Amino acid sequence: MVQSLRVVGGTEATYGSHPWLVSLRLKSSHFCGGAILTDRWIMTAAHCFASVSKEFLSGVRVAVGEFDRRVDDAEEQVFRVKTVSVHEKYHHALPMSHDIALVELDQHIQLGVHVQPICLPLPDEKILPQTSCIVGGWGRIKERGRQPLVLREVRLDLVDPAKCKYVLQTVKSSVLNQGPVRPQPAMTVLCAGPERGGKDACQGDSGGPLVCPAESGGGHWVALGVTSWGKGCGRSWGNNSSRPPSRRGSPGIFTDVRLLLPWIKRKLREGK
Repeated sequence: MVQSLRVVGGTEATYGSHPWLVSLRLKSSHFCGGAILTDRWIMTAAHCFASVSKEFLSGVRVAVGEFDRRVDDAEEQVFRVKTVSVHEKYHHALPMSHDIALVELDQHIQLGVHVQPICLPLPDEKILPQTSCIVGGWGRIKERGRQPLVLREVRLDLVDPAKCKYVLQTVKSSVLNQGPVRPQPAMTVLCAGPERGGKDACQGDSGGPLVCPAESGGGHWVALGVTSWGKGCGRSWGNNSSRPPSRRGSPGIFTDVRLLLPWIKRKLREGK
């Protein structure tokens, strides 16, 4: 089963530790995450907006400063959506290329101690495989569980790009037998999570950022990825080729923000 992503095997986050994280809601129900880029723009996953109709967007709300969904947190603010820009090359069939969208809010965010934008990586940001990154969200904490009410986070190590590409090939045989063979879209993803499974993002976490310590040091974090999808939630994937397709797993799959920086920056400029 291919899943949008959520936090599996993580812990409850500390209040204010993800000041860039937002909750996308439809009729007050959380459905995706996102990250604050500026006081007007949010980065999320394209697949969170299968519809960009006025009717759908009119029901979407974006909550910043959210932590505990049961209460109004100190700096919590809720906005309507003005526009959504989905990447023109977004391809919803797996392995889901260019899974990124930018959401323009109807008002400016009041930034504060617990509401801050996330930094974008440099185009040549070198972050080594095995770097420990963090995903936060209100997605399910197990494959068939409920969504938590309080923000959770999980640390995930980056997977070597060659290994990421290989494991995607093992997953494809079970999810890509859909119609005629098409040329494969460009690899616009990166992988994070242990081969043994047990730690992952899951349903409800889609669109939230994979944040990693910047190579340049200085203690700041960059949004290296956008949470996209995974095969199951927290399944092991090291021995996929010896399993039947339905039992295979994958690490968390994230849109590689570095590859899409020109698009992001162009959209932000156009939106000024």
